[in-house]
Amino acid sequence: MFTAVAGVLGGLAIVAWAVVSWASKRRQPWFCTPVAGLIVLLVACGQAGWALLPIAALSAAAFAELVIGAREAPTLRTKFPDAPLSTERWAAAVAAPFRVALAEPWDVVTRPQLRRRYRKVFELEWGIVDRASLLATVDRLWDELHSGEDADLLVDLRTGTARSRDRGGGPDRTVTLSAEQIERMREITGADRTTETVVIGAYQWWASVHLVRLACGAATLDWLSPVEAQSLLRRIATDLQRRYASWQQWAEAFHAGYLLWRGGGAADAGPDRVWTALGLLTSDPASPWGLLPWDMPLERVTHEHGVPHAQSH
Repeated sequence: MFTAVAGVLGGLAIVAWAVVSWASKRRQPWFCTPVAGLIVLLVACGQAGWALLPIAALSAAAFAELVIGAREAPTLRTKFPDAPLSTERWAAAVAAPFRVALAEPWDVVTRPQLRRRYRKVFELEWGIVDRASLLATVDRLWDELHSGEDADLLVDLRTGTARSRDRGGGPDRTVTLSAEQIERMREITGADRTTETVVIGAYQWWASVHLVRLACGAATLDWLSPVEAQSLLRRIATDLQRRYASWQQWAEAFHAGYLLWRGGGAADAGPDRVWTALGLLTSDPASPWGLLPWDMPLERVTHEHGVPHAQSH
């Protein structure tokens, strides 16, 4: 009887460990494979009492991976490193910082492992709970992005402040930057130590990244069909490629927009994973921002396979 109980507990521990290890996409959890084998061996030999020790150890390892794995540092990962150039891959690279921040592959549009996260983020950030609210939000963000005037960001590297300037006369916004953020802005703009002020023009188009996030999340949640998601990504990519001349300009705009979106660098703020991911993408030789050609030909959105709109559903 005791052996049967140990066998059931051991089986549950092994299954839980295997599922957690597979989902984490890290190599470290698989180092416990000998422990799983020891459980099977001890139970098979009738040593149920001794089997409880490796069962407890494997269960603890699985639990630890749930905690530690979820906090893995931002990592630049690519699921299909040899994939051919495509509009979808180019568009995914646009929003890569948000995937790199989660140590998830940046080049995957549909990511089932992120379903729960997408649902939570969609509801918290945009109030999206279903397909209808998703389409309404896409329409609203698209209209807001294209109805406003260009905006510049003036970064005072001496005082550590960044101020937006709306060319249409809209209200300015000012944020205070941390020492690390000031240094990063010097690096991405190429400003030397004698430069006191830099200007990043037309940064507002960085908000296109949110449309890419919505497209990828909606495809993951099955709120958009593959054809609809591809059409939306192509529409975003084609529009964005006209706004900037290089990934360098995109990186500058992304940094500027993100600083304003997140409110700069508060002294009591914790580590910002997306900001860390931005640093990786602007400096790592394996970054898609250095490998993919900005001006690559993009597929056009056909009329038959256009992007759905909220009012038509």
